[in-house]
Amino acid sequence: MRTVRNQVIDRRLWERFHAGAFSPSEIETSLVLQRWARCRDAGLSADNPGEPVMDLDRLPEAQDQFAPLFAAGSPFDAFATSIAKEGFCGLMCDREGLVIARHIAEPFEDSIAETRLIEGALWSESARGTNGIGTALIESRPVSVVGVEHYEERNQALACYSSPVRDIRSRVVAVLDATGPVSQASGFIHASVIATAAAIEALLVARTYDAAVPGGLFELERLLTEQPHATLLLESTGHIRRTNALLRRLMQGSEPAALARMLRPFLSQSPLRMTHRLDDAPGPLRGLEIDLEPIGKGDEPFAALVHLRPERRHKRSKDLAQPLAEEFATIVGSDAAIASARGRAARFASSDLPVLLLGESGTGKELFARAVHAASARAKAPFVALNAGTLTGTLLESELFGYAPGAFTGAAPGGRVGKLAAGHGGTLFLDEIGEMSPHVQAMLLRFLEDGSYFRLGETAEQKADVRLIAATSRDLPAFVEQGRFRSDLYFRMRGVVLRLPALRDRTDRRELADGLLARIAQRQRAPKPLGLSPAALAWIQSHDWPGNVRELRTALEYSVVLAGDGPRIELWHLPVEDSPPILEAGSLLQTAERTALLNALDHSKGNLSAAARHLGVARSTLYRMLERQGLREGSE
Repeated sequence: MRTVRNQVIDRRLWERFHAGAFSPSEIETSLVLQRWARCRDAGLSADNPGEPVMDLDRLPEAQDQFAPLFAAGSPFDAFATSIAKEGFCGLMCDREGLVIARHIAEPFEDSIAETRLIEGALWSESARGTNGIGTALIESRPVSVVGVEHYEERNQALACYSSPVRDIRSRVVAVLDATGPVSQASGFIHASVIATAAAIEALLVARTYDAAVPGGLFELERLLTEQPHATLLLESTGHIRRTNALLRRLMQGSEPAALARMLRPFLSQSPLRMTHRLDDAPGPLRGLEIDLEPIGKGDEPFAALVHLRPERRHKRSKDLAQPLAEEFATIVGSDAAIASARGRAARFASSDLPVLLLGESGTGKELFARAVHAASARAKAPFVALNAGTLTGTLLESELFGYAPGAFTGAAPGGRVGKLAAGHGGTLFLDEIGEMSPHVQAMLLRFLEDGSYFRLGETAEQKADVRLIAATSRDLPAFVEQGRFRSDLYFRMRGVVLRLPALRDRTDRRELADGLLARIAQRQRAPKPLGLSPAALAWIQSHDWPGNVRELRTALEYSVVLAGDGPRIELWHLPVEDSPPILEAGSLLQTAERTALLNALDHSKGNLSAAARHLGVARSTLYRMLERQGLREGSE
């Protein structure tokens, strides 16, 4: 009887509202009245609302987006099956209120048909007035809308319990709802909706990490435990997802929420800076340096591994401060990405963490590897390089691990030590690791675990102490997802990840070209390096450089030879034959003239008088031809 009495009171309240019996100040004191007022102000009709809104065109795409959440045994499936026994229908809707999945309770089928609580129906508040789904979206929180709390009269036989579902960035992406007859209204159902929405959110978070990092949260947690310093996994919302024991000891007695508030702004900076110093932090955090290792694509990561370390303070003496500058001075450039990679490489050089260099071929991965080795405590020990992409099968295995006497046909009688033994005490630079076979991957993983390995054809265990610097031009995370590269080996190698930008993405091409020309001059013992003409520089700035820094270095060496004793490098000194001309050819004659000019200049090795004789024209005519084709500015 109590339920009926409450419904009578609610009905009278609803009737009085639609009769305009409430003042604005009275409406402000009641949540139900505020919701109805919102619908009334939007122009919705409560007693004659028309046909329910359907959006069948968008339904397939929305269902595909959330399909994994509806699988058998998923939180939604278990929830909907359970509440069906209570006479309720379980529903999942997208962020627009579109019903994309439902689990119907048999006793409730007639009411479902009457209210159009079906897939493809739109239950936003603007379409159906106050209701669990739409109101949860508007208010961004769990809601219950029971009986005549619904704005539309035709929905007042329903009890609706809804909760928003948020993604890892705390954005509402869906709504979970349980709807049943008002006679079965229950606080237990409401609590189940809220708990299940939380479980679905946890599943969305796990899937987001799985898509971004091979091995997902499990591998990230393992990586945290292996760090020799305090580390945490911080999300862009400020939520600390994981911490390691070192951080927990450091923060003993302090609130994690305070740490999250302090660190969160660093993730929202654009462009994202990788290194910061906590000067104003309280207690044990003051003066620490933090390094961010972003997780997620682009400049807006959804999370980051945050490494906290004491600031490295170098002594001022020459023997400690100067060598570091010299060792990384070979890496020229002020581009933000290259400067960040160089800074991280210098910071981690003194550690024994493995380094993983990611970048296209020719971006300077070996240059970075040699600089890290030279700046480390292993500098006086060997630096051994091996390109896994040039060797296959047993050949790579024997080169890396060595082989015993008579291990295979053609083997050296005394056997051979491999690169691991040759690099003992020093650094092994292993390039193109994405090409390694699964067998070699397994052997390398064993070595990285405890430093032990076996030579090919030998049962005696060997030991070696080397620091691994690995490199690849492949998309290694994609290889892990495809099963082409072991996830455990991947995470073992990525102690420090350095991403080197392609030359076409760098903003410091002039600085890099000048640096390379200075090295060429130094190697040739020239009094000073050649400069670049405006046209030559423009071509360097506009060229795509598919071969990256290696291609630029070769092009400049080529141009220095052609320029000879000239004061600067002109456009025609550069290997532009296969590139589009700076000036668009207006006719076949202009194209032919340009080709003839380039051939003559190449044949004469840059001597303009010889080039003019080769073409059978005066030197002044040659100048005009060069200027017309954009191959030279002014006259000498």
